[in-house]
Amino acid sequence: MAIRKVIDIIPPKERYQEVVPPVKLQKRQVFSVKPSALKIQFKINKKAIFVPTLIILALICIGGAGYIFIKPKAEISVWPKKSPLVVKIQVVVGNDIAKEIKAQDCSSSQEFPATGVKSLSAKASGAIKIYNAYSTTPQILIANTRFVSDNGKLFRIPQKIVIPGAHYEGSKLIPGELQTTVEAGEAGEEYNIGPSTFSLPALAGTSRYTAFYAKSSGAMTGGSKSQTTQVTEADLSSAEDAMTTAALDNCQKTLKSSLSPEEYVINEEAFKSEIIELNPLVRAGQEADKFTLNIKAKATALVFKKSDLEKFAETHIATKVPEGKQLDLNSVALSYLFQDIDLNKGRVVLSVEISAEIYSALDENSIKTAVKSRRPDEVSSSLEQFSEINYFQVRLWPFWSNKIPFEVESIAVKLRLD
Repeated sequence: MAIRKVIDIIPPKERYQEVVPPVKLQKRQVFSVKPSALKIQFKINKKAIFVPTLIILALICIGGAGYIFIKPKAEISVWPKKSPLVVKIQVVVGNDIAKEIKAQDCSSSQEFPATGVKSLSAKASGAIKIYNAYSTTPQILIANTRFVSDNGKLFRIPQKIVIPGAHYEGSKLIPGELQTTVEAGEAGEEYNIGPSTFSLPALAGTSRYTAFYAKSSGAMTGGSKSQTTQVTEADLSSAEDAMTTAALDNCQKTLKSSLSPEEYVINEEAFKSEIIELNPLVRAGQEADKFTLNIKAKATALVFKKSDLEKFAETHIATKVPEGKQLDLNSVALSYLFQDIDLNKGRVVLSVEISAEIYSALDENSIKTAVKSRRPDEVSSSLEQFSEINYFQVRLWPFWSNKIPFEVESIAVKLRLD
């Protein structure tokens, strides 16, 4: 059995225990200790107790001083009874409120296809020499006299001519001759023939047929036939219609997008757009596969600011408040309709309805006098005499106050319109 040893009991910071190593005994020994022999010791940290006690005493003193010297205050929040006020009026923009003229210039161009078909053709022409081997008498040929080449192509002389008569040199008849220009009877490259001999079909069947003839020493040139695309009046008209509609619409949309709907009152009927320049870069009949059309448009709008209308409404309804009543500015609201719009005169007429809430003026001194020295539960009966009050709320300060101060200067009356 281990040896039982009694030690003193001391505070935790100074507590210690002696450790005795075990001893092997020859005989069993028992020790007993009487209760009177047990000693208990306590040590108190006076500094740890003094500081909290001092703080508590200081707080008690401060609280007591505050209770004695701090003046209580009260705040009475009052919500007055309200009644509606409605005013209807006609407003002329430009007279009653300011108007603004907004403008937007727009330019655009677009390419269009040409749909006209033009035939390009030319007649071949060249020089021939006509011979008169028939007689010594000159021969008259009228305009458009026909000449046919040895390969069957028809040509005509453009004007009247006179072929000199033949003459003799000895016994030999020398033909009279005249050089002139001929033009193919039809257009086409097939009339661009080389040097040829020509006969006069009008003399066929007569003795003159072989005596009057013509020859060309060079080729006939200029004959052609083809088709090309050209701009027609219908092309220009269709392009102008399409671009005019698009330009007017786009210019008006551009102007409208530049105006903030939060700042301005915008009405579709207060917009105007017009074409100020239309310039096609071709004319009707001009050869082209496509053409470009330039256009300039201008959009204008008569607008006014929402803030100007709202200020006018507040000012106007304020003049309609009955005597003894006050206006709740936060309750002012308005609605309007466009009655007339005349862009030429720059005039817009609105039918406006203005509504607001009004309330009776409160006598703060009378309210303070009625509630002073009252407990919160007594205020209701004190304020029954004020029929213009809808409901109220009482706040006291500091927290230990249980009634409204006697001094009216310590009472605040707060008007609440929310």
